[in-house]
Amino acid sequence: MTSSRRIVIIGTGVMGRIHARILSDMGVLVGVADTNKAAAEQTAKDYDTLAFTDFASMLDETKPEGVVIATPTSTHATIAKTIATNYDEIRGILIEKPLSSTLKDAREVSKILEERGIVTLVSHSEIYNPIVTRALSLIETDAIGIPQTVIHDRRGFVAPERIPSLGDVFEDIGVHDFDIMARISSGPAKLYAQSNTASGIHNSATVMVKFESGTEHLFHLSRQYAGRRRYMDVSGTKGSLVLDLFGQIIKVQHLDQAPVAKGDTIQLPERGATIKVYGEPAREVLNDFLRCIKTGSTPRVSIDDALCVMEIVETSRQSAESGQVLDIEIKSKK
Repeated sequence: MTSSRRIVIIGTGVMGRIHARILSDMGVLVGVADTNKAAAEQTAKDYDTLAFTDFASMLDETKPEGVVIATPTSTHATIAKTIATNYDEIRGILIEKPLSSTLKDAREVSKILEERGIVTLVSHSEIYNPIVTRALSLIETDAIGIPQTVIHDRRGFVAPERIPSLGDVFEDIGVHDFDIMARISSGPAKLYAQSNTASGIHNSATVMVKFESGTEHLFHLSRQYAGRRRYMDVSGTKGSLVLDLFGQIIKVQHLDQAPVAKGDTIQLPERGATIKVYGEPAREVLNDFLRCIKTGSTPRVSIDDALCVMEIVETSRQSAESGQVLDIEIKSKK
């Protein structure tokens, strides 16, 4: 996607550099800012743009239409509020996940952004993974019947020195699967979470959510796993979907098929299918961001979606810390 729009990035860590690469490729990157001067200058050199050590100077000099906030999680809300309050020319803000560290901050910043009419996209990037899009479509079109049990498995290693800037496992990696859950199931539910901590921070956890409708979601979240796993297993009344989110493969099986039935690569809704879908979710996030700045439309992950997820994050924390089963209600996205 090409555009004449001017976009800047605040924060040049891991995700900031990914955004810089893609936005530079799109021809819309006009500046990067980081309090670490060397990091800002290296990113600017790599992606042929301007470097700044404070975002106010960058915004004043480059006059962008859109801003990507890719700073430590605890700073997201403060930076977004500052920009929304002081820079009338800003039409869109993309906030790296999550929206904020706490539900209180999330509600405060969302109120300001909505009042100012600023297009806001929160980068729950897994929603933009084409394999997730396809799976949600299959579920919606009744390919496997009514979902009964959904297992979300998201594990990988995160270096201990990075953990303080990312927050706990619920807000860091759980947000992706919590958002997926909210697009499959809604209504009143019971939530129970357990966790292990590292330096006082929830670093691995299991979360169980049982909806009054009968559907249950089970989450295995960990940042202390040797390797990387991103899988989903959706069992429905007619069949199942098994998703490899890294490999971008869906295996479809129906209940009346033999367990060892061969799955061919065929077009759905044929039976016994294995579907391979390719895409770069981060690029799709930015495509959506630029489109919404241009049209004023609502992103696929809106501020309301981010608030819904933060309620699940906060309830999971409370359950893990109290040992109690807690009530929660997930609003329908349909």
